[in-house]
Amino acid sequence: MILTSYIFKQTSKSAFVSTFVLLGVIWLSQSFRSINLIIEKGANLSDFFILSLYSTPSWLIIALPFGTFAGCMISYLRLQNDKEIIVMKSAGMSPFNISKPALLVAVVSSLILFVISHFILPKTYTNFKLLQNKIRNSSQEVIFKDNVFINLNKSQTIFIGKITKSRLLEEIFIQDKTDSSNIVEYFSKSGSVFIDDSINLRMIKGTRISTDKEGRSTILNFDNYNLTVREDKNKSISNRVIEYNEFNFFELLKKAEKKLPNQGKLLAEAHTRNTVFFMPIIFALIVMLTILNDNYSRLVNTYKKTFAIGLVFIVQSVTIILKNAVHNDIYLLPLMYLFPTSVIVFCFIFLSKKINTNKNQSN
Repeated sequence: MILTSYIFKQTSKSAFVSTFVLLGVIWLSQSFRSINLIIEKGANLSDFFILSLYSTPSWLIIALPFGTFAGCMISYLRLQNDKEIIVMKSAGMSPFNISKPALLVAVVSSLILFVISHFILPKTYTNFKLLQNKIRNSSQEVIFKDNVFINLNKSQTIFIGKITKSRLLEEIFIQDKTDSSNIVEYFSKSGSVFIDDSINLRMIKGTRISTDKEGRSTILNFDNYNLTVREDKNKSISNRVIEYNEFNFFELLKKAEKKLPNQGKLLAEAHTRNTVFFMPIIFALIVMLTILNDNYSRLVNTYKKTFAIGLVFIVQSVTIILKNAVHNDIYLLPLMYLFPTSVIVFCFIFLSKKINTNKNQSN
């Protein structure tokens, strides 16, 4: 019991650290989209962290199984390198008993995944999409950029050559089509912008050119000119598409009962919430079979890790293939459960055979 507790603590720590590292990698790879959205729409930095927080459950569904796999691999390879596994086997412990701490960590990870996929993910993903859509449709502030034509509204376009650190504008061009009978263009060497209830542009030392429909132009040079940008009242608000992650298991099943054209996708997504439960257990068993199997005792750790990673890749690939197959044929749905359960049963049988072999050797 003491030994099991010791291995469990070491394995759980390794699994936690590995999951945290993988979560960080996913966060870095996925956060660029949120950062780009925040910059374009001028949202607050706090919105970026809230978006990341709402995305964490969906990232955990990916990171936790692989973090469990990495944690078990690191912990048991350390035990093997320190000859502790050999000592445990010499003391009469079976491979199954040695595997118990890793399997316990895997079961805890599976329960966490089950809770996340069924109860937490639908709510947090909905909040994520709502906040993302709110930021996209935000029109509280116009974001000015260097060397980019920006449509302030349907009738006013601005181009700024340079924005200084003190927020001063240089080389300003504005085209104003507010008056349908005249196109007015402004050229200015410098200026500034003030935003309160409206956006006010102050241009210094420039030229105003007004051109009528017949092509006749009126040119006016000015030292100072103030222009108020009209708020776009008719700005279209993008409709948000409801994604599958926003529905819970039973909502997906209800929608699938209507026999819609996407019935297979709905059923596959619904039952994926259940099958994700198997992944940490399967990955942990793969580690145990690789490290504790005497047939691999002569192989160096690099080959063992490569072999285990290859098996994990195969299992994950088959799982994805079966899910996609259900999209087109719902009668293949039982295979989504049959495959992972068969792998688990096979692994347990293999470990049990090792137990029997050890007993026969001792007799």
